Amino acid sequence: MHKLFIAVIVLLISVSAFAAEPSVAALVEAFDHPTLGPAGAVSNLSLKLSDRMSVTLNGNAAPIMAGQDVIGLFFTGKGTYTYRSADPLEATNVRFEVKKASDLGLAEEKGAIALSSSFDQMMLRCAAIELPKTGSGGASIEPQFKAMREDMGRRLGQPATHLLVKQRLDAPQTPVAVAEFSGGGKPTMYVLDGIETRSEQLFSMLKDRDMMGIAELKNFWFLIPISDQRIRGDRRDFLDPLYLLTDIDYTVTGEEKELGRISMTETIQPRGNAQSAFRFDFFSKIYDSSGRPRPFNLKSVKDATGKELSFHHANDSVLVGLPSKAAPNVPFRITFEYDGNFLNLEGGNSAWQLGVAPWFPQPDLGGQYYTIHSLVKVRKPFVAFAPGTTIRRVEEGDYNVLESRVDKPVQFAVVHAGKYHYDEQKFDDGLTVRVASYAQANPQASRKLGNLAWKIIKFYEPWLGPFPFKEFNIIEINELGFGQAPPGTMFITKEAFSPLMGEDNQLFSQGVNERFAHEIAHQYWGHVVKMGSSEEQWVTESFAEYSAALVIKKLKGKGAYDAMIATWRGDAKDAAAVSSIALANRIRIPNDADLQFLYRTYLIYDKGAYVLAALHKQLGDDKFLTFLRSLQGFFEWKFLTTKNMVDLLKRVDPGKDYLPFFEQYYWGTEMPKM
Repeated sequence: MHKLFIAVIVLLISVSAFAAEPSVAALVEAFDHPTLGPAGAVSNLSLKLSDRMSVTLNGNAAPIMAGQDVIGLFFTGKGTYTYRSADPLEATNVRFEVKKASDLGLAEEKGAIALSSSFDQMMLRCAAIELPKTGSGGASIEPQFKAMREDMGRRLGQPATHLLVKQRLDAPQTPVAVAEFSGGGKPTMYVLDGIETRSEQLFSMLKDRDMMGIAELKNFWFLIPISDQRIRGDRRDFLDPLYLLTDIDYTVTGEEKELGRISMTETIQPRGNAQSAFRFDFFSKIYDSSGRPRPFNLKSVKDATGKELSFHHANDSVLVGLPSKAAPNVPFRITFEYDGNFLNLEGGNSAWQLGVAPWFPQPDLGGQYYTIHSLVKVRKPFVAFAPGTTIRRVEEGDYNVLESRVDKPVQFAVVHAGKYHYDEQKFDDGLTVRVASYAQANPQASRKLGNLAWKIIKFYEPWLGPFPFKEFNIIEINELGFGQAPPGTMFITKEAFSPLMGEDNQLFSQGVNERFAHEIAHQYWGHVVKMGSSEEQWVTESFAEYSAALVIKKLKGKGAYDAMIATWRGDAKDAAAVSSIALANRIRIPNDADLQFLYRTYLIYDKGAYVLAALHKQLGDDKFLTFLRSLQGFFEWKFLTTKNMVDLLKRVDPGKDYLPFFEQYYWGTEMPKM
């Protein structure tokens, strides 16, 4: 075969094909239905996607076209790539995931880990990146292109087109790329995102045949993160969002047959640059325990004047386009109208929940900073609950209606409804504690749990500050063994309400005081002080867990507190070799979801709390409680990073540098000694 060397030339991607109608919908349509240009033979062709990602191609390649524009490259033949992870903070995770979830080659280099793979096909979609001119005269590769598009169309995760359209409309000079590789081993995907995540990522792609009985997902590709490193800057720093979601004003109507209708008006504040395309996380569908899909049907998106906006909704992501760019720091409103049978009455229960996952369009954690106005209408006999101060609870015909307001910026808005009976206690400090029991009235448990909550709050207030909400809902969930704490709310399972009924209830009720204290602590650690990314989740979980331990020490004595420390140490020991606390949410163990869950839990809850116990011992009671009180004071209703903690400790304990402590035990994988 004659080998032809093809020189690399810059192909400028124009916008001419879309100049007449550069809407989000039109762009996504064009990018989602590309064609191939003429194919040409390539030999030892080097393609550099970034300083860390280089590709070599031997075979046939053709430009991927959207109209007259080149938006990528399709290749078939024999190719290789080398990707370098140069962030030492992710090195342990990279080594673990390469072994568990890929067949990548791994080589240790000075200051980096080199990952390599061979492949038979590559589908690259990109912008503002130098691409080779492939020439013509090669064999047709249309059948392979069609087959790979169909295969990769079963990949879960944000659509590549959303990133490409965002780049086209708002950041045309910023390089972006989504490259999928197949053949020669497990498929992989590389993403260069200089806009939203400002990172480059390498994923392994796997299929999970069991997938909890969800039939339509059995042939889908799941992404396993191998590497995720910032393009520039320090991952320890807070990543400024492209926009803030500053208010949500919604009406949720719960109808018969699990039908929900939602009107959601959101206030958006762009940051940095003027923008016309805004991407949100938003469910396309959820699945019930029988594996049945329950779609979210997005019917319209409108601006404040009622004008329809262009949008595209797929793969739990919605991209919305404005007719012109929105100026930085100038808020505007958009309204989403949607419905679906997503009010799932799971397992025969008479209750549904719109929980902390994206049941409404929302940015990543760092952009969630919203006040809430809720109006919830549910058919009788259901009763609704939503965070905030109650404006009214009334009956309107066949509906029970709740209206409430949260006037502080929060995350994790929820709505819950079902067959509930509730009791309220208003304490001398003005706090109303509302306890809702499932299916039947339980006044004895309601009174007991309300009093317990108030006592724990009073324990916390001297060193965490005043309770942040005027009303606190404690809601029974008809399951066993867990709790959750959205704003002004605690979901707690049934053993807390009937601890003596049945062996299972008795078993799970053993730790209910600690769980109660943990969930109440989330009103401070998670809402007053916020996590800005999944890498800072210990801000919510570890600090809540350690605060609960101080409650247990008060209630049951030092022996119970020491027993908790010993449990944390034992649980964290093995997990600490797999990941740091910071990257615990990246742990993936194919075919062993239980171990994956345990490792994450043992790091974010157990090791994190153990690290705080070690810090407490070093600082002593006065300085440690001053540290916690100062975090709540300086970062009240703000995002907190671990880097901020290090800086604050310089004030609390001026004679010592605590950076090495956090480098070893939080960002690193070592265990402190106590």
